[in-house]
Amino acid sequence: MAYDNSVPFSFKKNGIYYFERRVPRDLQDHYLASKIVYSLRTRSSALATSRAMTASHQLDEYW
Repeated sequence: MAYDNSVPFSFKKNGIYYFERRVPRDLQDHYLASKIVYSLRTRSSALATSRAMTASHQLDEYW
């Protein structure tokens, strides 16, 4: 697992980008885990950046 600073809220595993975001402390009682992690299904850093930013904005709106 390697964190890639060029793509926000992500890390790379076996060449695939994954989205990772911590659940805010005041909302952790509503979640089973302290982090939300899932595959962005791409090896492209440009596409991963777009998908990660979209996911981050959606989480911000939801929280």
